[in-house]
Amino acid sequence: MIRGLSCAALAAILCAVALGDMTTNDQNKIGDPPMIQGLSGKISGTSVAVAAPTNIALLPAAPAVKDIDLKRMAAWAMNYLIRTPRPQLNYEPVFQCHPLQCPPVPVGQDPVVSCDTDARMDWEWYYMREISGSEHGKNVEAAFHKRIREYIGPDGRVWSAPGAFNEGAIHAQYAEKDRIIHIWGATKILKSLAEDYLRTGNPESKTLARKVMLALKKLAVWDSKNRCWFACGMGGLRGDGTVVPNGWNAQPAPIVEPLVTYYLATQDPEGLEFAKSYAQGMLDNCQPGGIRFNEHGVPSGGPHSHATMHAVWGVAHLGLVTGEQKFIDFARGAFGWLLDRGTGTGWFPAGPDNCNETCAISDMISLAALIARAGHPEYFDYAERYLRNYISNLQFIITPAFENHYRRRNQAAGEENIRKGLKELEKFQGGIIGGSGLNDYENALLGGASGFEMFGCCAPEGMRAIYTAWQNTITRLDTSVLGPAGVYVNLCFARDSQWGRVVSFFPDAGRLTVKAGVKDSFFLRPPHWAPPDQVQAFVGAKAIPVTWSGAYVAFKNAKPGDELTIAYPLIRFSQEVRGLWPTCAPDLRVTFAWLGNMVVASDPAPTGTPLFTGTPRQLPPAPEFKE
Repeated sequence: MIRGLSCAALAAILCAVALGDMTTNDQNKIGDPPMIQGLSGKISGTSVAVAAPTNIALLPAAPAVKDIDLKRMAAWAMNYLIRTPRPQLNYEPVFQCHPLQCPPVPVGQDPVVSCDTDARMDWEWYYMREISGSEHGKNVEAAFHKRIREYIGPDGRVWSAPGAFNEGAIHAQYAEKDRIIHIWGATKILKSLAEDYLRTGNPESKTLARKVMLALKKLAVWDSKNRCWFACGMGGLRGDGTVVPNGWNAQPAPIVEPLVTYYLATQDPEGLEFAKSYAQGMLDNCQPGGIRFNEHGVPSGGPHSHATMHAVWGVAHLGLVTGEQKFIDFARGAFGWLLDRGTGTGWFPAGPDNCNETCAISDMISLAALIARAGHPEYFDYAERYLRNYISNLQFIITPAFENHYRRRNQAAGEENIRKGLKELEKFQGGIIGGSGLNDYENALLGGASGFEMFGCCAPEGMRAIYTAWQNTITRLDTSVLGPAGVYVNLCFARDSQWGRVVSFFPDAGRLTVKAGVKDSFFLRPPHWAPPDQVQAFVGAKAIPVTWSGAYVAFKNAKPGDELTIAYPLIRFSQEVRGLWPTCAPDLRVTFAWLGNMVVASDPAPTGTPLFTGTPRQLPPAPEFKE
């Protein structure tokens, strides 16, 4: 029984049902029963798995805990970034990677890559190098960035083959005459250029970014109210400006996030105004034939989850940067739409109800972090769930178990081909599996659709999720809706930073410790489901009274070297989900067993490669590289 709660309060916990955003999003108050938010279905059996520690040891004497290692995940991701670009094809990477097939990738050029797989990967060099600290592969990175910039024409328009919009045409061959003005690719390239300028101050990147921004602004359609959209949506245009018809034309372009990043990098007000105009065009459904959003931000017409949320992500960021609540409310409504269609574990349907997609998971992690920053800190727990249960567990590594499975599955191909297939797959280690299931890689419960696939779009988008988690674990904020200025610790992951060292004690205990690296006020967030009257605070090994600042425990005027700790009960509970798969599995019922923010088991149990092993994913050291 949870200490300090009445029988009535405990009963309320056991009966709590969290259906997406239908539950309250207010943080638990002192004396209130904890509500487990952000999960579909029925929650039951809530109890304390590990009581909050009342005595703690200082870090040098504390037992080592094996939690997720974000830095090691990024080091493995560097393997994918360095080794999958093919020098003989102008550093073209691969969209079509099928880890269970022999051979696992097609020979020669991959027509789906241009301005999608490669343009998405271009960001990740900055992100993964920032986390890992790796100095490897700089020659490949330079060649890769050069490849991306070659898509930019003299006037700033981005030209490419249309393969990314026709990903089913895996044998297509495109010529110069087939090239189109690629809106999707242009948004990705603008983001990359802005990220480069943020880090390097390279004036060429700033100049190119403005050129691409102005070209996009000229290509947009504007109305008398200063709202804008693209006639082709996220698709492509011919050289004369007419629309290239495609199934993606109804989706809004994901341009707002690149424009916000461009503004933050350059302080160019024209970029911010462009972002506001496009976002308002989305809110007001200005694009003829585009998907429609209701007044709460909920889209209609069966839109593609990732394409939709990738565009909405920037609207949330715009709201945070400008302080305009309408953009946050819109993004939160769209987030709730997809939250209600998923389980809350990190599984979200790509379009129909039979396929999960890592791209959408990454979008939801980005959105959750931004919505949390905008005054709903419980969304940080949503982001942590998705990272723990899917992104971490889906990072592709060739284990002995995988090699044995690959050999058995492809026995008819012969030893030589199997050996070549495994050798080729070594290059893809560190990428994130893109198609997966409710409890396994293979998606067995939903008919195997897209199971155990490493789509070239998803592998790098999963890396973005790693970066989002790393970036939001600890950061310094000015005075905001979250509270006073200071260092904020939002997620229970280990991270070294300029502000301090964060140490996670999950899953052994509900404990989070920060060794301060600066003199400042620190604010540590316990999970939203932790009973506030059970939360404890320590400076060093000494218990102190808990001082709340909104959803955070405040430590005022900490000094470098101080160990600041919060402790809270770790809870266990069950989640039963049904009714989310009316097309492919109308009678399916799945039960997940949880420990805090981690799924530890599922019923039915997986018949393929399990996602949930009961412990945080432990990776071996990343491979060394020969330059």
